[in-house]
Amino acid sequence: MIIFETLNEPKIFLFLIIFGFLCGFLFDICYLITFLCNENKIVKNILQFFATIICFFIVFLINLKLNYGVFRAYILISFFFAIFLERITLGKLFAKTRNWCYTHFKKLVNLTKEKINGKRKEKVKNNDN
Repeated sequence: MIIFETLNEPKIFLFLIIFGFLCGFLFDICYLITFLCNENKIVKNILQFFATIICFFIVFLINLKLNYGVFRAYILISFFFAIFLERITLGKLFAKTRNWCYTHFKKLVNLTKEKINGKRKEKVKNNDN
C-alpha cells in the first residue's frame, strides 16, 4: 500500500506546481482589477478573499483527487513555492508590462486632449476675430 501511494507523488507535485502558477496568475488578475479600480482597498480585499478561497479549493481538490485526501507538508510547500516563484518572476514582468502600458496609454490620452484643446482654442480665436 505504501508503494502505491508514493508512486503518485511526482504527479501530485507536478500538478501542484502547475496550479500554483495558475493561482499566481489569479492573484495577478486581482491586482490588475484593483489597479483599474484606482487601488480601492475594499475591492482589493474582496478580490484577495475570493482568490484565496479559490486557491484553497484548488489545493483541496488536487489533494482529494490525486492523493486520496492524505495531507502532507510537501503539498502546501510545493503549492506556495509555485505561487511565490510565479509572483517573483512572471508576476513582476506582468506588473512592469501593466505599468508600461498604462504610462503610454496615459501619454496618448494627454496628447489627444492637448490636440483637442488646441483646436478648440484656435476655433475660439478665429470666432473672436
